[in-house]
Amino acid sequence: MEPFIKNNKFKEKKKIENYNIRNYGIDLLRIFSIINIIILHINLCSGQLKLPSNKNIWRLEAMSYFGVDCFGLISGIVGYKKYKFSNLIYIWINTSFYSSFISLYLYFINRINFKNMILSFFPILIKRSWYVNAYFSLYLFIPLLNFGINNLNKNIYRNLIFFYILFFSFYYIIGLALNKTKKDFIFLNNGYSTNWLIILYIIGGYLGKYIIINKNIKSFPYFIICLLIYTFSALTTSETFFFLNDIKSKLYNKKILYNYLSPTIIFEALSLIVIFSKLSINKFTIKIISFFTPFTLNITLLHLRFFRERIITFKWLNRFKSNIRFIIIYQHAIILYIFFGLIDYIRSIFFKILKIKQFCLIIEDKFSKLID
Repeated sequence: MEPFIKNNKFKEKKKIENYNIRNYGIDLLRIFSIINIIILHINLCSGQLKLPSNKNIWRLEAMSYFGVDCFGLISGIVGYKKYKFSNLIYIWINTSFYSSFISLYLYFINRINFKNMILSFFPILIKRSWYVNAYFSLYLFIPLLNFGINNLNKNIYRNLIFFYILFFSFYYIIGLALNKTKKDFIFLNNGYSTNWLIILYIIGGYLGKYIIINKNIKSFPYFIICLLIYTFSALTTSETFFFLNDIKSKLYNKKILYNYLSPTIIFEALSLIVIFSKLSINKFTIKIISFFTPFTLNITLLHLRFFRERIITFKWLNRFKSNIRFIIIYQHAIILYIFFGLIDYIRSIFFKILKIKQFCLIIEDKFSKLID
């Protein structure tokens, strides 16, 4: 009986340590980010963005655009300390599982042909989800990125971050405004790329190493300042669009600040990182966060595929007034998050039965021995 008691005490101690070490505010931001990404896709697939007159929807769009940048930053915040090759294999299996499962269904109802059904078993090799493909590619560079993050001088690192934001955001947006040929002159594809996720990872590494752990950044004024930055950034994004539309600007893209590289969107993401990372969260909320956090990447994959294949549509939203639509969109984004989270929970049980994680660790071990 004694060994069991000791083991149980050890588990309890480890659990308490875990509460202290893990930043559950950052995990909560993951959840909040994916809900806002779902909002972006609801706006897109419902046709809400076809009219600039839908001002409340465009403001909601501006408020929600930070999601992808937050995900990239969080990857650096939590990933700079460790690297597991097995996670890369797990991402591949995860993505293949859902891609092939949905494609088999679409094949049997004659929505796709046999070739596309076979290709679905290799989702990283085809463009099913740009984020999953880009994230998979990012993961291959993480060992090198972590070496740089953990060995760079703090001042040099900070200056590098300032330069990245200045060049890849401010300079890029200015160039985008003046470049009437619509060419992406620094090859970041407006943020839809591995290169942009790498930059966000490097910035996130700095935040995780020097800002998140800074206990001085916890006072109420910091929360207010960050909240004001977020609000001002979102309003600047939407109101600039309205202004350019009203004056019929010759800029080729009135939605210039609706861009993952936009300074306003980056400031939204950075301010929310500080706000959420300093939140005090009770144990009950931690349990809810801990349940849903592991499913965030798969929720991204699932809802995108359902929207793209028009399994779920939101055309009916046009029947409601814009101020009511604003609320309905938020409600449905939360409902969809929970719905796809529960689907992925079932998948996780299935993977546990098949011991997929253990399989990934065995592959990692074999690969490590091979390259040693």
